[in-house]
Amino acid sequence: MSLPTKEISKYDELKEQDLSHNLASLLEDKALENNIINIKRFYDRYNADRKFREQLSVDPYGACKRYNLQVDPEELRPIWDEQYIQQDSEQTSNSRALEIFNNVYLEDQVEGKFDDYLFLIKNHNYKAWRERQIARNLGQLNKSIHDSIVHAPISFELSKGCSVGCWFCGVSAPSLSDIFTYNDRNAQLWREVLQVIEEILGAETAGRGFCYWATDPLDNPDYEKFCNVFHEIFGTFPQTTTAQALKDVERTRALLKLSQEKNCELNRFSILSLSIFNKLHENFTAEELAQVNLILQNPEAIAIKADSGRSLDRKQKKVEKNPDSVEDSPQTTIACVSGFLFSMVDRSVKLISPCPANERWKDGYIIYDEGTFSDANDLKSLLERMIEKYMPTSVRYNDIIRFRHDLKYESLSNGFQVSTRYLTSKFRNQPYLKELGEIINQGDKTTREIVLLLNKFGVPEANTLYYLNMLFNKGLFDEEAQFTPISL
Repeated sequence: MSLPTKEISKYDELKEQDLSHNLASLLEDKALENNIINIKRFYDRYNADRKFREQLSVDPYGACKRYNLQVDPEELRPIWDEQYIQQDSEQTSNSRALEIFNNVYLEDQVEGKFDDYLFLIKNHNYKAWRERQIARNLGQLNKSIHDSIVHAPISFELSKGCSVGCWFCGVSAPSLSDIFTYNDRNAQLWREVLQVIEEILGAETAGRGFCYWATDPLDNPDYEKFCNVFHEIFGTFPQTTTAQALKDVERTRALLKLSQEKNCELNRFSILSLSIFNKLHENFTAEELAQVNLILQNPEAIAIKADSGRSLDRKQKKVEKNPDSVEDSPQTTIACVSGFLFSMVDRSVKLISPCPANERWKDGYIIYDEGTFSDANDLKSLLERMIEKYMPTSVRYNDIIRFRHDLKYESLSNGFQVSTRYLTSKFRNQPYLKELGEIINQGDKTTREIVLLLNKFGVPEANTLYYLNMLFNKGLFDEEAQFTPISL
C-alpha cells in the first residue's frame, strides 16, 4: 500500500527534523487521527484474543460492538479476513486511515527501528563494529527477526533481577534481589556514567539506549527520576518496556504522559495473559495506548515466543522427553543491543550483541567482554579498553583470522563460498581467492602470516588486506570472546 502524497511529505519533513514520529504530528485531521488510533486498538485485540478472531469471522459488527471497538470491520478486512487477503493481495485499501496505519504505525511504531540514526554515530570504531554485528546477524537470523532488531548502543539495568518471573523470559532474568535507588550517591554516579558515555559515543547515539534488560523498569520506584536525567544529558527520553503496567495504573498513566511530553518515540507493555489485556483496555483509552506497542505473550495471541533463555531451557526439556513434540521457532533471540549493557547495582559493563541462542549463548546474545568500575574515571578506562580491543576498523596484523563457527565453507573452482541456512556469500574470479579461502578456513594464521604466505605467490600485500577487510566488514570472521564470563 502506498501512503498518500500529503502524508509522505509531512513524514519526510519530520524525519529530516529528527522529530518523534507520532501520529498527532503527522495529521491535522483530528477525526482521521482518532480513526487510526481506533484501528490500532482493533489490531491489538485481533492479535491478542483468539475468541475475538473467531467471533469476527462469523459476525464482524457484533464482535466489534461486543468489545466496544469504534471501527468499521468491513474497512479493516485486509487485517482480519484471510480469504480477502489471499484473493486481493494486490488491492489497496479504500480506507485512508488504514493506509496510514499500515505505512506509518506498523513500520515506525511496531518495528521501532533506529536505522535513521546511523548517520549520527560519531564514534567510527563503534559504528564499524555495530555494522559488522548487523552483517553477521543477516546470515544467522530469520529475515523478519533480523529486520526488527534495532541494535541499540546501550542498556542499563536499574535493579538486579526482576519481580515478574516469566517462565519464557528470553534473557533468563533472575529473581529481584536489589534496586539501584536514587539517593545522593547513586544520583551522582548515574549522572557521571551518562556523561562518560556521552563523551565516548555522543549524545545522539547514546540517546537511543534504554533503562532495562533482564529487569522490569517499574520495579525501581525511582525509574522516572533516572529517565529524566537521561533526557537531560542525551536529549531523548528512553522508551519503557514493562510487564507491570497495571501494578500502579496512575503511575503508568503519569509515565506515559511524561514520556509524551518529552517526545519519547515508543513505549511497550508486555501482556502475559488475556485477563491482563482486558484490564489494560478497561483502564486505558485507545488514545492513551496509541503509542504503546503491546508485546503479546498470552497463550491466545498470534505472536510466538523466542527460543532463548528460559524458554529455550523449557523447550530442550520437552525435546529430551519427546524429540518430535516441539517445532523450531523462527525467533531465536529477543536481544536488541549491540553495545554496552550496564548493571548499575553491580557497577558492571558487558559488551554484547544479538545472536541465535545456542549452547554457549543461551540468552541470545554474545558477551564479547565484561568488567566492573568504581567511578567515572574507572568506567571511561574500561570502555576505552573494550573499544580498542574489540572495535578495530580493519583487521590487525596479530589477529588470528578464521571464519565464524556457524558458517559452512565450500571451495569453488575459482574461489570459495560460505553459507548458513539464511545466506550464501560467494567470492570468486580472482586467481588467489581460492587459496585465501583455504587459509582462512584452516583458522590458525594471523593477518601477518596470511599476507606473507600469499606474497610468496606474487600477491601484493595491499590486495590481500583489501579482501581480508572486505570479509571482515561483512561479519564473516570469528570475533567471539575467548573468555569465561565472570559471576557477579
